[in-house]
Amino acid sequence: MNDNTATSAAVSTETRARSYPRTVTPKTIKEGKNKNGTEFVSFIGEYRRQGKDKVYTMFHTASGAALSSIREQLKEGQPIRVFGVFDEMPADAERKSKQVFRIVGLSVPREQAAEEMQQAA
Repeated sequence: MNDNTATSAAVSTETRARSYPRTVTPKTIKEGKNKNGTEFVSFIGEYRRQGKDKVYTMFHTASGAALSSIREQLKEGQPIRVFGVFDEMPADAERKSKQVFRIVGLSVPREQAAEEMQQAA
């Protein structure tokens, strides 16, 4: 029997979309609640693309379990390793639609993740 079956079933559809790791430096962190009452955080994040020296900026957001996983390390100006997916933020009366990086969780090195998986088993 395949031991990964239970793990695969537990993975939400949210993480099945192509996710990307990123080290991001948060600037101008804003916290709030959405219309459903779920806490969220949003910020402009600075990051570098693989193999490039240029610093890029993009709007980042996290809520729910993703926010819980990064909250302890989320400080303005302090780099944090995360993974997430690209989403489209719809336009409203105040802004145009734009692409955002929705954080799914904290990114950990493969060695550490393997250890955690063994300890959980």
